Amino acid sequence: MAGRDTARAGHGAGARALTRRLLVTLALLALVAWLAAPLARIVTLIANAPRRSAPIEAADLRLEAIRFRASDGVLLAGSFALASRDAPTVVLAHGFKTSRAEMLPWARFLREAGYNVLLFDSRGCGESEGWAIGAGATEPRDIIGAVRHLRERGDLADPRVAVLGISLNAGAAVLAAAREPGVSAVVADSAWADEDFQLARLRSIRAGSLDLPLPPYGTALLDALVGAPLEAARPSDEIAAVAPRPVLLIHSADDGNATTPLSGARLLFQRAGEPKELWVAERGGHVGALETFPEEYRARVLGFLRRSFPPR
Repeated sequence: MAGRDTARAGHGAGARALTRRLLVTLALLALVAWLAAPLARIVTLIANAPRRSAPIEAADLRLEAIRFRASDGVLLAGSFALASRDAPTVVLAHGFKTSRAEMLPWARFLREAGYNVLLFDSRGCGESEGWAIGAGATEPRDIIGAVRHLRERGDLADPRVAVLGISLNAGAAVLAAAREPGVSAVVADSAWADEDFQLARLRSIRAGSLDLPLPPYGTALLDALVGAPLEAARPSDEIAAVAPRPVLLIHSADDGNATTPLSGARLLFQRAGEPKELWVAERGGHVGALETFPEEYRARVLGFLRRSFPPR
């Protein structure tokens, strides 16, 4: 009996020790996951590999391959479609982690209407330099570089330049215009007003009904990796500086993207100076108004550009 009791006691002690080891291991794993969560979210947000890039197939546009530098020196790839040396130019800036090929539907109707068009790949996208995007913090530098490249070409008689950006680059277009006087007009399709959603994801994580705070290094690491403070990327704070240059905001009422709620577009419109326009398409989702309402979309954008670029 004593031997059996001793064996049971030994088994019990062994089971308790194993349980303790398992609990310690799980606790360590949970700690590592908690510590790594901001880094994982940063990589997911900005890393762009493999790149979602499509070849530019647009023989009808007679595209000229170009290279230029962003205002901070990053080498960017683009394409230029000439309609007339005496016409204004529209810079087209694509969405999140895509490439300039996404903007071909816009390029076609704008060139058909007589505007020169410059499409380009943002940093970290398509054929441009960089392993990561700027999450909205550095994309304005890409747009400013495109505008300055047009001014430096020397073969365009009309120096006026509009910027049309979608999604991530819609907000970036507003920031670029606020910071670069060479932008004559802005069209922002499905813009974000601030980066509060992304910043919140770096500061806390949802666990059931609780928001657990994350290690505080996330924002500083992201800022260091992209080379600019994400907190400072706030189109809603800078859009007033675009005036008196005109702004057209386009948004779908059913935009379900967490970073671009309709309330953000309304805030941008509220804070913008005159002249300003806001078109809320009744449906279309995120950046879907052109596909859903192609005739009205083209009419609104072209009407806006005609008013922005009166005959000289």
